Amino acid sequence: MADTPSKIISLAELARRIPDGAALGLGGVFLHRGPFALVRELVRQQRKNLEIIKPSPGYDLDLLCRAGAVAKVRAGIVAMEGNFGMARWYRRAIERKEARLEEHA
Repeated sequence: MADTPSKIISLAELARRIPDGAALGLGGVFLHRGPFALVRELVRQQRKNLEIIKPSPGYDLDLLCRAGAVAKVRAGIVAMEGNFGMARWYRRAIERKEARLEEHA
């Protein structure tokens, strides 16, 4: 069997492979099991014009909106759960038309 190259890459490299304007389907629900390390790396790398597709985003989408990285959202509900209140940066982005919402509720 020939040696195959490793499929393991760094988080920074993964984020570099996601171009501005990409559509991303993110896993997790609200504050649970989301790819938060990747989201923070996208913010660090200053990604822009992303389309986020997720049934129930929370902190991840709010952080991306605060960084000005989101152009469009396809989501059913956006919430921060219990004591954390509303996703205020997401709400601001939608109200100011900095990001478009396609609701799937």
